[in-house]
Amino acid sequence: MAKLELTDAFIKKHIPAKREDYVDTREPGLTMRMTPIGNKTFSVRVRSLDGVEQRVSLGAYPDISLKQARAQAAKKRAEIKSAKGNINKVLKAEANARSEAPTLQELIDEYKSLKSETLKIWQSSKKSDRSEAERRIQAVFAKLLNRRVVDITADELADALLGYIPLSGKGSANGQTQKARLYLMPVLDWAAGRERFRASGRKRLPTLEVPDLRDTIDPASEDPEIRGERDHVLERDEIAAVLPWLTYPARPELKMRMNGIVDVRPIALKFILLTAARLDEVVQMRWKHVDFSKEEWFKPEVKTTRGLPRSQTLPLSRSALDLLKSLPSYERQMPEALVFPSTKNTPLGNWNRITKAIQRQSGTSEWHRHDLRRTSASILRLIGTDLGTIDRILAHRIDHSREGTSRALESYLSDLRIVEYQDPQKTALNSLADVYETIEGPPIS
Repeated sequence: MAKLELTDAFIKKHIPAKREDYVDTREPGLTMRMTPIGNKTFSVRVRSLDGVEQRVSLGAYPDISLKQARAQAAKKRAEIKSAKGNINKVLKAEANARSEAPTLQELIDEYKSLKSETLKIWQSSKKSDRSEAERRIQAVFAKLLNRRVVDITADELADALLGYIPLSGKGSANGQTQKARLYLMPVLDWAAGRERFRASGRKRLPTLEVPDLRDTIDPASEDPEIRGERDHVLERDEIAAVLPWLTYPARPELKMRMNGIVDVRPIALKFILLTAARLDEVVQMRWKHVDFSKEEWFKPEVKTTRGLPRSQTLPLSRSALDLLKSLPSYERQMPEALVFPSTKNTPLGNWNRITKAIQRQSGTSEWHRHDLRRTSASILRLIGTDLGTIDRILAHRIDHSREGTSRALESYLSDLRIVEYQDPQKTALNSLADVYETIEGPPIS
């Protein structure tokens, strides 16, 4: 029996000539048994309160990591030292507790019941009983949902993340796996009583010995678009090349067959440029949301991951209003009708196809619909719009620390309207429209 500080490098590479036990000098009692054929198992040795030496198996490497083995050894040592006689009673009690532990799905249900009132991602949608967080987690971790959560290892979670195959048939699903990992992480932290759930009153009782998703790799960690490092904006010549193709009716050269109905997706993309709105907000926009007398667009719900759902009222520039009035459905303005509908009067889709067609005809490449929103925000900054106004146009939560104000200020502010005063957002958006008008090249003949 040799004594040394166990390391991952030693455990991975060392193969003894005969069965050998190695005692960790860093964690008292932790022992690794190795055999010539490559078997490697962790156990903990300790004497109970009445002097009886106990040896309890912890598991095989690499199913259980060195870090996990040390943590479990410390816990077992404390349990055994406080027990009299054989450790079987302790093990039996622990086995009973494990059998009563919830499955991963049951734990998710528990967390949802607590958080659905305050976190939008845990609120069921109008079309489904499942929330955004549930859909992501259940898709990626489907094979683990019916397992007792205390029996799931970090390696199994990692395998689910790395092995997920999207239903779309794409080669990877970095966005999907990243969100599933992000949404499940606080569920497990709450169950274990760690990180921001350490304080009494925040953690689950009783706490559970569950893996930490921070011990798994994020498959999206090397994807710049998913990491949020994508910062592409269209240059002036690219904007000049793209704008002539963002028209209604859509140019026939784009070759978008719409069963005889003119494609409104190009003009919807121009509306994104004029408003710096998100694609989904434009897709879901209905005529009842537009007040032409006040020259405003009311968005019932804007993207948020924390707190209660929020709405936004966005002033519209002269150019944005003229664009809406150019649409054939403007004259009817059926309140519930979509402003930018598909041929079946349903929300628009297949954006990749129209984007590629515009890129092909304009001689541009590698831009995404969200880059149009980013381009508009960048132009607003370039022409001197203050950051707070840009944040409000983008429907971001205001950074009070940056503006030098307190969070409490919001409770003192209301949506006051004075007709003689023009909203800075409207002034900024009118200036943005002027920039695009200046950049846009001559009409395509």
